[in-house]
Amino acid sequence: MSAQAVITLDIDWAPDYAIDFAANLLIEAQVRATWFVTHDSPAVRRLRQYPSLFELGIHPNFLPGTTHGKTESDILQHCMDIVPHARVVRTHGLVQTSNLLEKIIDETPVQVDVSLFLPHAAALEPVVYYWENQKRLVRLPYMWEDDFEMVRPDGVWDLGSLIDRGTGLMIMDFHPIHIFLNSVTLDTYRSVRALGRLVDLSEEVVRGHIDEGRGAGYAFRSAIERMQRSETIFLQSFSGAIA
Repeated sequence: MSAQAVITLDIDWAPDYAIDFAANLLIEAQVRATWFVTHDSPAVRRLRQYPSLFELGIHPNFLPGTTHGKTESDILQHCMDIVPHARVVRTHGLVQTSNLLEKIIDETPVQVDVSLFLPHAAALEPVVYYWENQKRLVRLPYMWEDDFEMVRPDGVWDLGSLIDRGTGLMIMDFHPIHIFLNSVTLDTYRSVRALGRLVDLSEEVVRGHIDEGRGAGYAFRSAIERMQRSETIFLQSFSGAIA
């Protein structure tokens, strides 16, 4: 089974300049990606201008203190109002319960869930989660995430090599702020957050904290370079892939 590599990004309330930075790298290379959206902004609206390159899904926050709503239904509706045509979801913090999955099936048009993280797992495949009346949700496990890699003692940043030796689903997850900062450790991000809310910090100030060497930005570019040589697909396309 050959590798099927997919780039995904959790926006996580990133400032517009970080979203634009990651988007422009993908646009220049003409590589598709799925973005999980947390909020509306001019940069998010700019992503909609590239429907052949960018698929937009929802990234609902069910954690305590969320600004997305008071109930699970409110939160899902809030996110669907931002991305009305979303067919894919990854929950913020990977919050998941059987009740929540069933609510997603019953209350939204979402067809694909990508909230199951299995670090560095090999030969992953889509699975179908069935609910009443043969309703279903295709679940796609993902196997690489930039902030997790920062705490691994043997972090893999050359994703081109990882893709070339892999098999099955190879869904990778990035965050625009880490791409912009080329974060090598979480301390980089924490040093920026200590300055104030990201949306209040200027691009010039944040640029002063960019890491050198192999980090999230390096990994993002290595994945893009590799994926320029192969056909890439949207996650929604998996919804009809299983009978």
